[in-house]
Amino acid sequence: MGVEISEKAIDTAESWIRTAEVMAENKVYNTCLYSEEMAVEIALKAVLLALGIDPPKNHNIIETVENNIVNSHKIPKGIKDEIREVVRSLLPELLSNRQTSGYTFNYNIDIESLEVIALRYLEPSKKAVLLCKNVIKQISKNVIKK
Repeated sequence: MGVEISEKAIDTAESWIRTAEVMAENKVYNTCLYSEEMAVEIALKAVLLALGIDPPKNHNIIETVENNIVNSHKIPKGIKDEIREVVRSLLPELLSNRQTSGYTFNYNIDIESLEVIALRYLEPSKKAVLLCKNVIKQISKNVIKK
């Protein structure tokens, strides 16, 4: 654990968000939405890793992020507020659409609805990944104490 592995994780999150952008451009909205969720999840896990916390090996990391980042006295309030917004609003929405986006062949979901959902979360997902990347940079510079 630590900053080195967290930097690899944030690279992976950025890869997922680039995939989401390409899929949106190509109107493949199920993969776009799935990629958004993966990007945000891995970006938050990267912050946990930078803090020396082993993230859970599942997708719903809300409680772990709440306990270790949002409620941490080591993280500055402004950053906690931004991460709180991601973990309390964006991530739950993405998680609630994860199964639908991954298994559209099993669900009767129309493309227009999927398009609206995927495009709604693209920019917030990109911002969440950038936020986490910036937090990791601060941790690596010891601005935020581990």
